[in-house]
Amino acid sequence: MPIGITRAMRSAGVAPPVIVRPIGSHGGEDARLIASWAALEECGAYHQGAYVTEFVDSRGADGLYRKYRAIFVDREPYPYHLAMSRHWLVHYWTADMPANAAHREEEKRFLEDPEAAIGAPAMLALAAIGARLGLDYAGIDFAILPDGRLLLFEANATMLVHTEESEMFAYKNPAARRIRDAFDAMLARLPG
Repeated sequence: MPIGITRAMRSAGVAPPVIVRPIGSHGGEDARLIASWAALEECGAYHQGAYVTEFVDSRGADGLYRKYRAIFVDREPYPYHLAMSRHWLVHYWTADMPANAAHREEEKRFLEDPEAAIGAPAMLALAAIGARLGLDYAGIDFAILPDGRLLLFEANATMLVHTEESEMFAYKNPAARRIRDAFDAMLARLPG
């Protein structure tokens, strides 16, 4: 890691554990959880030009990491999916969602009643993020910390929404349709 990065981290009060992700990588590709200053120095040659993010342990009482995704349409949040994993880097396609009916049921509850699933304070935080982003369309990945606060992982204007062909995941389709219907309604309100 270039010496300037460690100096900048120290002056900002950021210390390991941190997540190091090479610039230009996507989908968690080559992201690493670095637990010490020594390990940070060792990964330096590999990660010339990297994003460094403070790691926040967001595991629930059951030891699982959760990554929620919501889509903003006209600044309003709509639940889209939830993935759970024992690994800190949670992606829907690497989580054991197909193998775990209880995880799918928890995701279904989030999609049907997000406020009951994540709490009113987190829903207010989502609404505030949507207003602050100020975009007609965007997505957000986040976790809920044990104290109920929302931990933002990522927000951007390019998150995909699609329906599911698999019967196992058909419960997700009403949420996808709500998002598409909201998007169509937003477009219909536009002048001209």
